[in-house]
Amino acid sequence: MKMEVDVYVTMPGELFMFGWKKKEKPTDSATQVAVDEKKAVTELPRSDVSEPELVNGVLKVKVKERAGCSIVMDVGVPRERVAQEIENAYRRVQAKAKFPGFRPGKAPMELVKKNFEGSAWEDAVDHLLRETIYEALMQEKILGVGAPVVDKLKGGPGESLNFELKIECMPELKVNNYKNISLTKKVHPVTDADVEKRLKELQDSHAKLILSKDTVVEKKHFVVVDYESFLEGKPVQNGAATNQLIEMGATQNVEGFTEGLLGAKDGDVKEIPVRFPEEHPQKTLAGKTVTFKATVTALKEKEVPAIDDELAKDAGAKDLAEIKERFRSELQEGRRRAEREDLEKQIIESVLQRHVFAVPPTQVEERAKQLTEHLKKYLMERGAAVTDWEANEEKMREKNRPEAERQVRLSYILGNILETENIRVPEADVDAHIQKIIEGARPDQRTDVETWMKSRRDSIQSQMREERLFDFLISNATVTETVVDEKPS
Repeated sequence: MKMEVDVYVTMPGELFMFGWKKKEKPTDSATQVAVDEKKAVTELPRSDVSEPELVNGVLKVKVKERAGCSIVMDVGVPRERVAQEIENAYRRVQAKAKFPGFRPGKAPMELVKKNFEGSAWEDAVDHLLRETIYEALMQEKILGVGAPVVDKLKGGPGESLNFELKIECMPELKVNNYKNISLTKKVHPVTDADVEKRLKELQDSHAKLILSKDTVVEKKHFVVVDYESFLEGKPVQNGAATNQLIEMGATQNVEGFTEGLLGAKDGDVKEIPVRFPEEHPQKTLAGKTVTFKATVTALKEKEVPAIDDELAKDAGAKDLAEIKERFRSELQEGRRRAEREDLEKQIIESVLQRHVFAVPPTQVEERAKQLTEHLKKYLMERGAAVTDWEANEEKMREKNRPEAERQVRLSYILGNILETENIRVPEADVDAHIQKIIEGARPDQRTDVETWMKSRRDSIQSQMREERLFDFLISNATVTETVVDEKPS
């Protein structure tokens, strides 16, 4: 008989817990639960499992195979403990048993034992497995991952109980090569040109469209058109529109349409043949040539405001000098974050290269599923077809497995460093961090922000702990700065 034990996936620093369930219901009548006086089970099937030695009635555990994160153990439960658990099982059965002439729970024990020997035995095995699997793992200092499987059960009333336990476990890991990592800090100074670029973006965001004095369509224009479309002389379904604003200088989904409008005048009617790409999502149009009959109804152009104090005031600043300083500070803060993220990525790659070890397949599979679900959500939000996804889901999951293995391995490495260096975040620090964010919110939003932040307290504390971990690793690294000269961003 084979049984499976469910456990919560154990990551560094988390509590190890489990419950259990049967993996498959035994079909041998000798292992069925006795539910009436006609059936009785006295022992489980014999097997070729070697019986661990039992010393002075104590649970005996023998690790007989360990490969990577997979362990196989023989576990032996002494007959004295088995006998006691059978007696406990009879009492549990007695409390529920119903016999003619007796109130529920009041039947004599002799009658219970005569009629429910089989069910008492299975109930005893149930409780023994619940207890001894945990004890065996703790005795061998094994933190289990996934679902332990019990196989080759051997024993019966008056005997010891022996079984084989298979389980995935956390890797035996000692990270000791994480200091003095060589890092390159790529510094991106904020230049006047960067600030000017932001000002031009602000200027463009405050631009207005006005009727152009020009009479001929050029790349600089915004053109208002009405159009119809035809495929092989027949109107295309949903292929007509009015008052459509076309930005002549923008990238178009289907090339050829804007080019066909160049040189047109207000009121002109243009017939523009456009060939749709083979991969176009509308299958009826993919690879076909569609003729657009477009009428130009207006020519417009941008009118941009001057970059001055008035523009700055429209953006909420006192004057142009203040908005420039704000942009400079925002750019500097953004680049500091980018520099920090780059250092963290370098650290991650370094520790992964220095620590190569096996991780539990169960955790890798679970992480691959999560990554695949994230990808599915991303694609569905962007209009992907469900049928296309279903046809490729397993392929995507397989593609995600290397990244899943990488992430699981990294979690063990970083978790080990956190524990080795005893990096903690006191509750007072979490409170201060949350309070700072609340105070930074608008007065009318502070109650909602406080509720939301407090609901995420554990997550916030974990993020702060991770940040302190990277602070520690960067402070203990060898950092070389290099100035990167690049175009304004």
